Amino acid sequence: MTLDKYLFGTEDICSSRYVKVMFRNMVKEISSTTYATHGLYGYPAKFIPHVVRYVLKKYTNEGDWVFDPFAGYGTVAIECSLMGRNYIVWDLNPMLEIFVKAATSTYIPAPEEIMVDWNYKGSSRPRWSHLEYWHPREFLEVLCKGWGYYRQRIPDRLKPIAAIPLLKVTKYFSYADLQIAKLYKSKKAKERVRKLLKGDWRFELGCLYNEEVKETIRKIREYNRLKPKPVESIIKSGIDSLKEELNEEVDIILTSPPYLQAQEYIRSFKLELFWLGFTEHDVRKLQKAEIPYNCLPHVEIRSETYEQYKRKVKQLRHKKLLEIYEAYFNSLAYFLKKVHDKVRKHICIFVGPVKMRNIKIPIDEILKEMLEHMGWIHEKTYIDTVVSRRLFKSRTNPATGLPDERMQTEHLLIMRRGR
Repeated sequence: MTLDKYLFGTEDICSSRYVKVMFRNMVKEISSTTYATHGLYGYPAKFIPHVVRYVLKKYTNEGDWVFDPFAGYGTVAIECSLMGRNYIVWDLNPMLEIFVKAATSTYIPAPEEIMVDWNYKGSSRPRWSHLEYWHPREFLEVLCKGWGYYRQRIPDRLKPIAAIPLLKVTKYFSYADLQIAKLYKSKKAKERVRKLLKGDWRFELGCLYNEEVKETIRKIREYNRLKPKPVESIIKSGIDSLKEELNEEVDIILTSPPYLQAQEYIRSFKLELFWLGFTEHDVRKLQKAEIPYNCLPHVEIRSETYEQYKRKVKQLRHKKLLEIYEAYFNSLAYFLKKVHDKVRKHICIFVGPVKMRNIKIPIDEILKEMLEHMGWIHEKTYIDTVVSRRLFKSRTNPATGLPDERMQTEHLLIMRRGR
């Protein structure tokens, strides 16, 4: 049986170490991917909580330390707090801290505690040269007043919670398309703004904001009904996880790294980051640290599968794609070599085979071989059938012009420490 056949589901799997599953059916106690505070704010390519819960129950014990270096929205943090596991979460996106602190809040505020005054005399305007490209001037005056109140009057301990409804309303009253992950000014979004401007948009803004405040509090209350446990945590946001030093030993790494050719997460949150006070210099610096645009020392990648698929990518005769392929795996190899000695038990990586043009790249298999050369033992690969979570579908991939094929499976790679 070829690697392609059993990794991509074209033939039955006969190895006990490669198992087809559907985590959404296996983890019955989780009702949906947005239960508790998992759906507080939209985030592209979220780690579904079912996978995290499964790993925590099977491979960790209460009180263990769990490390997610590419934490994104903070799914691992939320699940750890509900399961009594201590956690370390890092991410390049500075919004991680807001998401985690809001989503794991054991304090349930009253609505008036996180409301902003849209008629506040103070004002806070983002330092962004393209601000008026994304917001009509009429909206800007009011939005800046709301953000002025947020900065000057909302207590620091409540700012992460208050930011959630405020950011949602700010994005709605912009030209950003709400169904596309990356910041994009679409015809649909322009039409939404045109309709708002024709109507009583100040009234609509107030109503929408009030509803979002109520929804945020409802979700936090739902989380607290599940009785989160007191745990220790370390949150580092706005840092380059690949270069950061892990100073603590952990029991397990549980993460879903950025996918090959699915980077630019910072671009997805540019609007939010500017309203939160980041400058254009700050955002450019963050974008340069994204895989594969970061500059890291070259490391040896010990994987036959990596070399096999590198040859296939070379045959495309596309220099940029080859650079992305090499930089992506160099980044992950560099990181794993830095941190694997600090892990006591398991390394669990959730990632799927993605396409570069017409070539499916078995990312998990390449990572498996890398870790085997570092002394780790392949315990199992769970092959999960993807249930589409895409908000926006396209017939063609705008980057390649080729038919846009949705990923069919995602793979949970389980590696255990060798003796």
